[in-house]
Amino acid sequence: MSGIAGIIHFNGRPVDDQHIAGMTAAMAYRGPDGISHWIRGSVALGHCMLRTTPESLEETQPLANEDESIVLVMDGWLSNWEELRRELLAYGAKLRTRADAELVLRAYEQWGRDCLGHIDGDFAFVIWDARQRSAFCARDRIGNKPFHYHWSGATLFFASDLHPVLALPWVPEVPNEGIVAEHVSNQWYSHSETLWRDVLRLVKAHAMVVDNDGIKKHEYWRPDASAEQKTESEADLAASYRELLFDTVRRYSRSHNPVACEVSGGLDSSAIFAVAENLRSEGRLIAPGLRGYGLAFPRDDEADEIEFMRAVGRHCR
Repeated sequence: MSGIAGIIHFNGRPVDDQHIAGMTAAMAYRGPDGISHWIRGSVALGHCMLRTTPESLEETQPLANEDESIVLVMDGWLSNWEELRRELLAYGAKLRTRADAELVLRAYEQWGRDCLGHIDGDFAFVIWDARQRSAFCARDRIGNKPFHYHWSGATLFFASDLHPVLALPWVPEVPNEGIVAEHVSNQWYSHSETLWRDVLRLVKAHAMVVDNDGIKKHEYWRPDASAEQKTESEADLAASYRELLFDTVRRYSRSHNPVACEVSGGLDSSAIFAVAENLRSEGRLIAPGLRGYGLAFPRDDEADEIEFMRAVGRHCR
């Protein structure tokens, strides 16, 4: 859970250093491993760093290419880092680190805005392209990483969290009565609005380009409802699912510290923990260790799952 923030004046007005510093300070809890800024004239980008993977130990953000014509801030990590790295190296990319952020930066250099077709994982990022005087913003397919922004007509303000945007003097703090009504009625219609008028969130699986002409958004991915599983038997389908589950758990275990897994005794958590323990015992878990945790409710027989947790423990020894 890192954090990103930025102020981009498209009218050429210089950014006050204190404003971007205030935005990152407002979400300093996202940056226990350091807060950094990149400020050039009318553009200011900020990053709050939380290092979670071995590759992130090599990462510095905001991240610029060699001539600073492209600068990236990203909150996130890639699940296809192995494949993307091989693909970029095959195209002749010069990688300075193993960091995920550099893979995204080089992917944009290679494919431009079509880079999203080559990137998979949990992310929210902004790429400032000085050559085109544009900001390319994107959010992951499931919407696991947050992204909030305000567009004044000449300036883009953005941050992972909502309150750093509201803290800016130009952003009006006006309640959005329509969203309040949705909360009160528990009926949800808006995907992009927030509790504050004119402070929006980028919808999952969407990207937007911001320049002097304003904002252009598009949906870059959606599930294929017509997709069919080509299999001859239930055994083949089970084997395919098992392979996918093991590969997914392995990829999500990428950490430079032991990973923690909640074990409630239900099917989902039990399967994930058992698969992770199997991978660990075979030396295929990427993390250096695995810990399982559960919640006991000894005074509530209906909620207490300790016996189910113990069953998982016995199964995994």
